[in-house]
Amino acid sequence: MKKIFLFFAIFLIAPSVLADITILTEQDKYNLGNRVRASASVLQEADFEGLFKLTISCNDYQLQYYTTPVSLEANSRTAVDVPELAATSSMLGSCALGGVLTTNSNLLIEGKSSNSFEVTHQLKVLPVNSRITALPSESIKIAGVVNEAFGNNLLKADVKVSLDDSAYKTEAIDGKFDVLIELPKNIKSGKHSVDITASDSKNNMGTGAIELEITPVEKYLKLELSEQNIEPGKKIGITPYLYDQADDLMNASVSLEMTHENKEKMFAKTVQSNEKREYEFSQYAKPGNYIITGAYNNLQAKSLVNVTTIREVKLKYENQSVLIENVGNVPFIDEITLFVQNELKKYLVTKKLDIQPGKFLMVDLSKEVPGGVYSVAMPLKESIDSIRQALNQSKPPQNLLAAEVRIEDNRPIYKRIMSGIRSITGGLAGVDGLLTKNPLVAPFILASVILLLVIRYGRKPIMSLIKREKKEKDEKKD
Repeated sequence: MKKIFLFFAIFLIAPSVLADITILTEQDKYNLGNRVRASASVLQEADFEGLFKLTISCNDYQLQYYTTPVSLEANSRTAVDVPELAATSSMLGSCALGGVLTTNSNLLIEGKSSNSFEVTHQLKVLPVNSRITALPSESIKIAGVVNEAFGNNLLKADVKVSLDDSAYKTEAIDGKFDVLIELPKNIKSGKHSVDITASDSKNNMGTGAIELEITPVEKYLKLELSEQNIEPGKKIGITPYLYDQADDLMNASVSLEMTHENKEKMFAKTVQSNEKREYEFSQYAKPGNYIITGAYNNLQAKSLVNVTTIREVKLKYENQSVLIENVGNVPFIDEITLFVQNELKKYLVTKKLDIQPGKFLMVDLSKEVPGGVYSVAMPLKESIDSIRQALNQSKPPQNLLAAEVRIEDNRPIYKRIMSGIRSITGGLAGVDGLLTKNPLVAPFILASVILLLVIRYGRKPIMSLIKREKKEKDEKKD
């Protein structure tokens, strides 16, 4: 800190009898317009008549503002009246008062400087609360004190309180102020700064700030789906968006629920808002509208996703049978015709189907056709007439399930007999058949054919039946 007065020269020119000077200021800080008050006293070893002069020095500014005659008694400290001096903008910075004692002929006797003090235009703004937490639309009170730099309450000041783009004006009386602010209903959530500016008529100014924390209030909930229509077995993305009073996204836990046409509940879970979650529909999910509901406190949002209808079966040949699986999501009720042929014979195996989703039906070909080596095809989507036309073609159908596979003859007895009758009667009853040429013997021939077929295909079952009855009789005897 720069000292304004260097009094080392005093000791070169001063008389042998020295004086003691004391200068004290009331404050170490002064605002513009404040009165700089100081007290001074002088102690002299001998009686003295002369002058006392005061000078203020502030950085590059210097002013001798007071000179007064003094009459001192030996060894008695005498107080010197010091006038008040108003602090001006020229004095901004570090200052000091310098006092000198001279003879009436301006001969320097003694000099002394006061401790330094500061002249400033800064005011202190001290809010009552440094941090406030509030809800949108709530009224908050901003209160505080405006002090001078030294700590004295400022008698009067203009105060402006700013929040975002709004400003509120009030007045500080005896240093105290307060203002009531009604927060906007759509104010943004999170931290805001409430800026306070105070100024007086002397161009002193000060600032302060309060941290305002706005608690978010949920306004509405929205559900976003990756698709509106989806096939069973596919995944759908669900993103719940939660918005606050300022239409900004909030982070919170949201309840999600899915039901099938307001009946069957598919899931219910809690997820984080603004995060995409996936749900995979079952391959056999029922077709129709699925309602997805999101909820947070009193808010609710709904969206629809439609699961399309898939009507499809999958056929597979395995171990003399055709496995028909319903891979769709609706019951498969239809008629299917299987095409079984070899070089000598061609058969149509027709079955009526009623298969639930995910279930299957097995058609045992060994119980449908005579034993032999066959190719098995699937003209599922063709009409019966088209299939019958294919029977007259030499090439096998394109939708082949199996080629050159051996199929045993496990047909029931009546089917074997009827098949044999149709085969034999076809040869006997033709245009050149035996029955046609000899109608009188036809009944005897047909009876003989039926008897032979019964003996051929029914011998084993009849013998098995006889053995079983005999065994039961033996067990009863025992």
